[in-house]
Amino acid sequence: EDYFNQCKPLSCSYFYIKTHDIIQTILSLISLYGGLVLITRCLAIILVKIYQYKRNRINPEVLQQNI
Repeated sequence: EDYFNQCKPLSCSYFYIKTHDIIQTILSLISLYGGLVLITRCLAIILVKIYQYKRNRINPEVLQQNI
């Protein structure tokens, strides 16, 4: 405790410098691109399935006219 009483400063300050290096930027862009590709693939699959469902759906009105 004597140590803290003798060495206590009147004020204390610090600063933190964070630099963005090129590797971190490149990795962030690759991650963003990968996420967008994944989302686009999932949406494309869902949209194709919806389109195929609507295209292959049997219309009851057309069947009754042909009978």
